[in-house]
Amino acid sequence: MEKLIEPFAYSFMMRAFIVGLIVSLCSSLLGVVLVLKRYSMIGDGLSHAGFGILAVATALNIAPLYVSLFGVMLCACFIMLLNERSKFKGDALTALISTGALAVGILVSSFGRGSNIDPNSYLFGSILSTTNSDVALS
Repeated sequence: MEKLIEPFAYSFMMRAFIVGLIVSLCSSLLGVVLVLKRYSMIGDGLSHAGFGILAVATALNIAPLYVSLFGVMLCACFIMLLNERSKFKGDALTALISTGALAVGILVSSFGRGSNIDPNSYLFGSILSTTNSDVALS
């Protein structure tokens, strides 16, 4: 039992555990609702949109995390708005938006090689490097 508790003596392990728990609880609660409303692709679509927004933010040297968080929320609202007003519904609309955002992200990141910030480090970072502000944001 002591071997299980020992890693939690480090503050970075506690923060990683708390963030992992928060994300898993939110994902499980939201996942059921999204599948029932035929938005099962929205997580994938918003991650592609997040990549596009993150690439643009790093190219413009703007705070990438907060810009991408705000941009992804706007994109989700845009998808919901278009879902009510267009003939495309649910996952088809999400797929259309996500491919466009992914294309923009790839274009911007391939042309912006002069920057020393890599968008992949924001997208595939380590949960062990979370800070107290990341826990609060989660």
